[in-house]
Amino acid sequence: MESIAAAPIGIGQDIAQFRAEISATQSQLASKSGVDQSRVSRIEKGEPGTQSELGKILAALKDLGSKGASDYGSYLARDWQYVERPDFSNPQRNVLELAEEGLRQIAAFLEEEERPWPLKRQLERQRAAIEATAVYLGKNTHQIAFIGEVGVGKSTAISFLYGLLDPTLPAGDLRERVVLETGGGHTTLCEVNIRRGPGFGIVLQAQSDEEMRNLVGDFCAATWLRRSREDGQKNDSVNVSEEVQRALRNMSGLTVKRERDSNGKTNSHDQNAELASRCATEEEFRARVIERMKLEVRTRREIWIEDGGAKTAMQQLRKLFRDINNGRIEDVPLPASIDLLIPGFGAEMPGLAVSAVDTKGLDEVAVRADLDARLKDSRTHVVLCSTFNQAPSTSVQLLLDHLRNAHGVRVDAGKVSVLALPRDDEAMAVKDDSGEPPIDDEDGYNLKRDQILRTLASGDGALKGVPILFFNAKRDDAAKVRGQLIDQIVRLRKSCEERLLDECAAADEVIRHHETQAFTSAVLAVADQLSNFLGAHAPLPPRVRQPSAELIEAMRAIRYASTIWAMTRRNGEYYNFSVSHQVGAGGAKDALLRSKTWFEKLQGVLDTLKQDNDLMLAQKTIQQVEVSAEGWRRAFAEAARTAAVEVYRGPLEADVGLWSQCAAQWGAGPGFKSRVERIIRDWFETQIGLNQKLEGVMAALWEETVVRPLERLSNESAGELPEDIRPANVVAFARRVPA
Repeated sequence: MESIAAAPIGIGQDIAQFRAEISATQSQLASKSGVDQSRVSRIEKGEPGTQSELGKILAALKDLGSKGASDYGSYLARDWQYVERPDFSNPQRNVLELAEEGLRQIAAFLEEEERPWPLKRQLERQRAAIEATAVYLGKNTHQIAFIGEVGVGKSTAISFLYGLLDPTLPAGDLRERVVLETGGGHTTLCEVNIRRGPGFGIVLQAQSDEEMRNLVGDFCAATWLRRSREDGQKNDSVNVSEEVQRALRNMSGLTVKRERDSNGKTNSHDQNAELASRCATEEEFRARVIERMKLEVRTRREIWIEDGGAKTAMQQLRKLFRDINNGRIEDVPLPASIDLLIPGFGAEMPGLAVSAVDTKGLDEVAVRADLDARLKDSRTHVVLCSTFNQAPSTSVQLLLDHLRNAHGVRVDAGKVSVLALPRDDEAMAVKDDSGEPPIDDEDGYNLKRDQILRTLASGDGALKGVPILFFNAKRDDAAKVRGQLIDQIVRLRKSCEERLLDECAAADEVIRHHETQAFTSAVLAVADQLSNFLGAHAPLPPRVRQPSAELIEAMRAIRYASTIWAMTRRNGEYYNFSVSHQVGAGGAKDALLRSKTWFEKLQGVLDTLKQDNDLMLAQKTIQQVEVSAEGWRRAFAEAARTAAVEVYRGPLEADVGLWSQCAAQWGAGPGFKSRVERIIRDWFETQIGLNQKLEGVMAALWEETVVRPLERLSNESAGELPEDIRPANVVAFARRVPA
């Protein structure tokens, strides 16, 4: 096995896995291989082994009956020139081997200059598609992100689904047993990522200095306004969120103390308000609060549990998480995100590293930037959580619509599911159309599923394919629901695998039939029809709605004046409501709307071509153009999102007068949100230059992401596409070293 000299980094883990699968000990493997047991142990832990040692160990594993070790030799011997070598345990390793072979054949074909241009263009497009898909399948990391309104029971469900429970506490007390802190809502301070780690521990990312100053500033400003009693808002009040306020109070020691007097009456003393009353100015008050927090000593980012087994570790994790989530550890900063590390987490799916994400609860209708990142991440399965009786809640329906209308993502291919969280006997309270109750919980779930699907299928019916799941933490089988969620990750990868196989098959067809005149003629005929279409429909369709429309609608849906108040204090960029993010979503939605008819017309041309008997030889070519068109549409929308953000964000942040005017609306009586909305709407209407600039950028993006790729397939004289940025684990063709 001479190729073992360049063995993959993870070969020690693979050896340990092969040994575990046949229940062999390190001592047995050492005896069989002739390699010292201490060396076997160190190699399994990641220390490099010599070519001789690895060869002996793998041969011994094979003799001991390991099927994996038997296949490992051919895996190591394969020469990966175009795709980075995947892990041996990668579920799509065989498919990636096909991609490697397909890319090799394409490279050989394109090296010959005397090839018909439409065939070369098809193969260039297929090469790019195969490379991109191979990158996706080559990585083994995925996330399952749980999103839901505050108080729906999301954190409790995650804890029970993944066994994050303190086994030392009574089984009947759900809230107290869970590692993730739960309550009646507004409990989770930030996003929590539960993932596999080398031991039990917590790793956190701290809030930036700027955001920390902003949060403390909001906290102090809200206290100062209440102290002065001059806010003039009868119906509105301002404050930071309950969970942030709780953490800041604990960090500064300015909590509300409750004491009983001699008559048994409870009296409250707000130490924060008392400190404010002793300060002459808001600036002095803020400085004294920051001083009490001792931010300079809050430098610890990792806490590891060194002793005890899993039972003790879970008990300690539960306490640590609560202390961090509430700002109770004096040398730990306010977290922006928390990673909870569990050995062996997500082991149900061999070859994949799947983490679970508990997002900060939704308390507004608007889609936050952190949630949008999860929605558009192709490696994340999103679980939209609702209470059982409200499922699908309004926020769930809005998020599904947003996923489809602002991202152009299919909702029935493993990207998203709806999780209803029943409590007590809610499932038994459902009735069928005749008014009859269910016979058991499972029957109640089926009845509720039908109701949810009918709701999602209303309108254009595009949401009817969303999987509907149920989980009652008190009664239901957690392993079953975990399996259903893993199945969605499998669907994500399977749909990508199918696209790769289709592209490889289409490329193979071109290569096998390139000397057949009828085949080349059919591909040329398809190119001519696409050229005719492009000649008649090249310009960017007109704008359907202004990007700022999404922002205005989101502002109207905001429930709390505090959110708008905090946003105006940050020049429009608040984690719970970002003006530029909403404008970007509006730009993407407009891109999808304005291009909808254009792509429908292109689909009509392709449908006609598929029905032409004279073009039967070019069927795969036509089908792959369909696949590409969907990619062009999404690429245009995503580019439009970025463009809208970049065009408006700088001028918005720099316009101090705009935000001063908005912030000044506080104290002018009821209607603060409406006044701010009007000021911002007027600002966008006067930005004629920026609006025209965005339209010019959109036209250029349309040309780059849609027109030019189609032109390359339909016109021999079309120029080269811009130099692409290849994904990280694809080897560029230029690097290939001839044998």
